[in-house]
Amino acid sequence: MVEHRSPKPRVGGSSPSRPAIESIMKEKILNYLKETRAELRQVTWPSKPELIGSTIVTIVVTLILAVFIYGVDKVLETLIFSILNLKS
Repeated sequence: MVEHRSPKPRVGGSSPSRPAIESIMKEKILNYLKETRAELRQVTWPSKPELIGSTIVTIVVTLILAVFIYGVDKVLETLIFSILNLKS
């Protein structure tokens, strides 16, 4: 089991000044943005026909699953109502 400890309080030293903290944060943000941009340049983006094909497949599969789930729901509804002798 990992034990989480809070940082030890500083004894005697002064905390970094606000401008120093802001400078460090700006540097970290800029570094993050540069790294993100470099990673996005390495991405292989799909062509327009690939994108359209993938979109069509997604829509068709979604519709098929929706119809299937609707059908299963109706069968189970009918089964439950018939077992409990209720009218739908």
